[in-house]
Amino acid sequence: MSENEPFDDVTVADMALWVDGPPHELFTELRAKCPVHWSADIPGLPNEEGFWSLTRAEDLEKVSRDCKTFSSERFGIDITNHVVPIEWARSEFIGMDPPKHDRIKALFLEGFTEARISEHEPRIREIVTTVLDRLDGREACDLVTDVSQPIVARVIHSFMGIPEEDDAKWAAYMGRYMGRDDPELNPGGVDSYVNELVPLLMQEAMALIEPRRAEPSDDLISVLVHAEINGERLDLEETVFGILLLFGAGNDSTM
Repeated sequence: MSENEPFDDVTVADMALWVDGPPHELFTELRAKCPVHWSADIPGLPNEEGFWSLTRAEDLEKVSRDCKTFSSERFGIDITNHVVPIEWARSEFIGMDPPKHDRIKALFLEGFTEARISEHEPRIREIVTTVLDRLDGREACDLVTDVSQPIVARVIHSFMGIPEEDDAKWAAYMGRYMGRDDPELNPGGVDSYVNELVPLLMQEAMALIEPRRAEPSDDLISVLVHAEINGERLDLEETVFGILLLFGAGNDSTM
C-alpha cells in the first residue's frame, strides 16, 4: 500500500468533515503524509473533475508566485469549472495574472492609502460604538448577526459611500454572491445565480458608478472610477467587478 493510499477516498470539500469546524487533524495528517492531495470529486457537483489541495506553507508560497505554471487567469481561482463563467472571474483582479493584476491592484490601493484609513478611524470607532450600544441591557446576542455583520458592513460601505439604509440589502446580496452553493442563500441554484443574481448585482454596481463619473466625491467607488496609473483607468467591466469584490471582501471575508 502506498503512503498516500489511506487518503485516496478523502474529499476535502465534503461538508461532513467541516460540521464541527475545520478538520485540523486531517490537515495535520495530510501535511505529514500527503501534502499534495487529490480529491476525486466535489460533493453536489457531479460534473466537476476534482481538485488538488496543497497543505504545506512552502508549497503554497511557491505556487502562488509561479503564475506561468499555476495561472489564475487561464485556469480560474475556483475549484469548480462549470458553475461561474471564467470570463467573470477574469474580470476581478484576483482572477488575473501579472502584469495586469499588478496594474489593477495598484489602482485599487489608491483607495486604501495609510492616510485615507487614518482619516477614517474616528468613523470606524463611531460605528463600532453604535453597534455595541444597541446591545445595552440585553442578556445575550448572536455575535455574527448582532455584532460582526453590521460592523463590517457599515465600515466598508462608509468607505464606498453607501448609505446606511442600504447596508442590509448589500449584506444580503453578498451572502448570496459569496455563498452560491448554499441552498438556503440561493434556493434557485446555479441557474438562478448566473442568470438572475449576478446580472442584478452588475446593474446595481453600474448604478453606483454613473453618478460618480459625473460628480466625483471622496468615497472609494469614486476613487476607483477616476484612479489612473500611467494614464490608464479601470474599464467599466473591471470597475463593476471590482466594486462587487469590495462588497464581498468587506461583508464576507472580514466578518
